Amino acid sequence: MNETFNFTRFLNLFKKHTAEQYKTYLMSTGVLIGVLILVLGFISYSTRGHMGPVIQAAMFVNFLFFSGTIFTSLIFTDLGDRKKSIPALSLPASHFEKYLVAWLYSFVIFQLVFLGCFYAIDYLVISIGNANSPDKIEVVNVFSPDRKVWVSFLVFAILHSICFFGAVFFEKLHFIKTVFSFFIFIAVLCLLNPVLLHTIFQEEIENGIPFNMVGLIIKKENIYIEPTQTSYIIAATVAILISVILWISTYFRLKEKQV
Repeated sequence: MNETFNFTRFLNLFKKHTAEQYKTYLMSTGVLIGVLILVLGFISYSTRGHMGPVIQAAMFVNFLFFSGTIFTSLIFTDLGDRKKSIPALSLPASHFEKYLVAWLYSFVIFQLVFLGCFYAIDYLVISIGNANSPDKIEVVNVFSPDRKVWVSFLVFAILHSICFFGAVFFEKLHFIKTVFSFFIFIAVLCLLNPVLLHTIFQEEIENGIPFNMVGLIIKKENIYIEPTQTSYIIAATVAILISVILWISTYFRLKEKQV
């Protein structure tokens, strides 16, 4: 197979994938819409129509992370089935073209569909709640710099890259194994972080949560060190680099499966 990228071949592969999977994707979208209606509707009913922007933002982030990671973990399901893996691996397309179709659907198209579904249901629920209420509730703007909900898109990129790699790396139970490995990594990180902070500051550590403020106990006095703006920029840059590295690793892992 020629490994050079061919746009016409990629477009045909994209159309083929869409034709084969559109029913599954439509059903998944219907499930997402149904769950959004149930959860947002229940919260709005419980709060008597006062589902404020903070609650909406929390629901947006949770649904984005949960549904996105599950969808991404299942994007390479055929590779775990011997009967389906042979046709999938022998498709007349380059490794990169197959990879790009999966990446576009699980990362770009998913987020666009999710945004459309969430805002449609959220607007409907908020409108119903505002109908008989003197206090009008606004639909949350997830792109507003004031609310910083946009950070969730950066976090989703990291989660996507992890689940994307896990979908190729693991043969079966992709989502469960990926989540388990991720939580093991976080647990180890949380255990090692206070030790590292103690080594750096040479003081007793009160608060050593990764990527958060540092709490020190100096002469029985609690001192807290807040992250600076530069620290957040560095953290965001590192997060982007990690995502890119994992996306690249996924490509080479996929390439190995097809050798």
